[in-house]
Amino acid sequence: MQKIRNVIGVFVFISAVIPTLLWADPPPVELSGSTLTVESAANTLNSQASLALPEIVVTANRLDTPASQVTSSLTVITAKEMEQKQSTTLLDALKTVPGLDIVRTGGPGETSSIYTRGSNDAHTLVMMDGIPLNDPLSAARSYDYLDQLSVDDVKQIEVVRGPQSTLYGSNAMTGVVNIITQYGQGPFGGSLLFEGGAYGTFLERILAGGGDNGGNYSLALSRFDTAGFPSADKAMGNTLNNLDQNTTASLKLGASLTSNFQENFILRYNQSHTSLDDGSGPGMDDPNNFADQKQFLVGSQSKLKLLDGDWEQVLGISFADNNRLYTDDPSATALNAFYYRGNFDGQTGQLSWQNNLRLAKEETVIVGLQGYGEWGVSSNSFDPTILATPTSANAAMGSLYAESQTGLGERFFINEGGRLDVHSQFGSHTTYQGGLAYFIPGLETKLKANYGTGFLAPTLFQLDDPTYGNKGLQPENSTGLDVGFEQPLGGNFLKVGATYFHEDFNNLIQFQSTGLFTGNYANIGQAQSDGVETFADFRGIHNLEVRADYTYTNARDTRTGLPLIQRPQHKGSLDVFYQWDVMELGTTVAYVGPKPDMNFSAFPATPVTLDSYFLVNLRASYRLNDRVKIFARVDNLFNQYYEEIWGYGTPGLSAYGGIKVSY
Repeated sequence: MQKIRNVIGVFVFISAVIPTLLWADPPPVELSGSTLTVESAANTLNSQASLALPEIVVTANRLDTPASQVTSSLTVITAKEMEQKQSTTLLDALKTVPGLDIVRTGGPGETSSIYTRGSNDAHTLVMMDGIPLNDPLSAARSYDYLDQLSVDDVKQIEVVRGPQSTLYGSNAMTGVVNIITQYGQGPFGGSLLFEGGAYGTFLERILAGGGDNGGNYSLALSRFDTAGFPSADKAMGNTLNNLDQNTTASLKLGASLTSNFQENFILRYNQSHTSLDDGSGPGMDDPNNFADQKQFLVGSQSKLKLLDGDWEQVLGISFADNNRLYTDDPSATALNAFYYRGNFDGQTGQLSWQNNLRLAKEETVIVGLQGYGEWGVSSNSFDPTILATPTSANAAMGSLYAESQTGLGERFFINEGGRLDVHSQFGSHTTYQGGLAYFIPGLETKLKANYGTGFLAPTLFQLDDPTYGNKGLQPENSTGLDVGFEQPLGGNFLKVGATYFHEDFNNLIQFQSTGLFTGNYANIGQAQSDGVETFADFRGIHNLEVRADYTYTNARDTRTGLPLIQRPQHKGSLDVFYQWDVMELGTTVAYVGPKPDMNFSAFPATPVTLDSYFLVNLRASYRLNDRVKIFARVDNLFNQYYEEIWGYGTPGLSAYGGIKVSY
């Protein structure tokens, strides 16, 4: 309670003192990668001038908002940045985001986890155009396939850190990752891309699209194949390469049916075939173990503006299907192989009605209703002579949320809101949050502070599994706060910032053993995380961009005092990009400090500490003409041996190259 009173006191103090300074000159327009090119009337040679537009984000407030006015900790990864860094999957794009630790069980296509500010994997909600992607039939409703999600048609990725359950409900306890896809623009056009390289890797991609004021369309199709490397670490004697094949197709349509009504539609399909090992450590090769996954999603969003645009209604409806099929057969060469068939087919549906009400120039209120349902069927068989019995489960949740967004004098921004969720099994739960940001006149220092609560609903597996489920589970819950600043120096020359965060997690759902093979899930866990996220962004030399990030995280189990596994205390990166005429050059240096883990190949599992490591990646591209560009990169330049998870392999020195043709 004292912590809550302290935070409320800070809000009251700032609200009372700052209004006397509000009416000073507004802060300068934020510079970003978004530019508008116009003809310069001052030059008869038709030279062009670029006018910087503010970077607009939607995820932080569920409303189009200039990034400079967002109070939460926010990272925006644009399509331009992903192309510069030659990122091909969501995992590639998120690797160096401050506050995020991402680990993968081996090579491409294997399962991966996001730990936002030291939290659990399921505490981050992953969405595409607002459609939740988290798998309803995974044990924790996490999204574990960052490496299967291509960024072919992605406009930008918005990562918001801190409790976001007030706006997005369950899973958004410590953050939201929203992947926003491209709209078609201008006359028909697109690109063809081919890439090949180490480990027998090939990527083919085609993009097409176009649009005008009446409508637009965008189409993407890609195929990824790799022979891979041993996911179970080859340093421990494993020799079998783990292949991965991935196909993705997507379609996005938009139409302005009238001057005040817009309709958008998205359709996406992805399927993959991945070779699995039997675990981490020695003797885990398995030639017959495979995962076949399919994800299908479809969504529609309608926008209607009334009262001269002061009342905007947004109606969204979506459906997602996640199917995972696991097959394994005994093998004379695989020590741990056995017969297994597992099929997990889960679906989610979401219907939302959001009202954005502009009450005054300084005040916008958001009120929304949301219905969410999840259901699915799973089956497991460990004996080829016994037919598996399918198990079905379902749950539904209705939600009401409201948020007030206030901007005074273009220097002081406040948002506050609350949410009520009513679940079909555990009952109701409320969350709330508040944030503020203020620009100091003259210095243009941005001060920001946020406080909020989050929750995670029990999963279908945790509630309804016939062996380990517990119908009496309550949601996990959390409280989180952060306080930080951002300081521009010399206009757009240099920008630095730092944010302190603290998170408390209670009622965590964990497996509670009652015997050698018995037990169930229970709300018995508690954890805490605090740390600092810092950055420095240098743009002081023409065509040179330098970005440095460092995150300190201290995540621990408050019952035992032990650190949470796979979360390093220290993580940092340095990215340098330089454009010289038709050539682009870049390098990324990433550092991950020592981190605790467990050796699960032993019984009982034993604690281990993974060594720190540096990775150096190089990249370059050369534009042959207006339509053709060749590119290449080298990953892990110094062939550094490292582990993200104990006993699982990682790629060594590897090179890739390709060509992109625009039309």
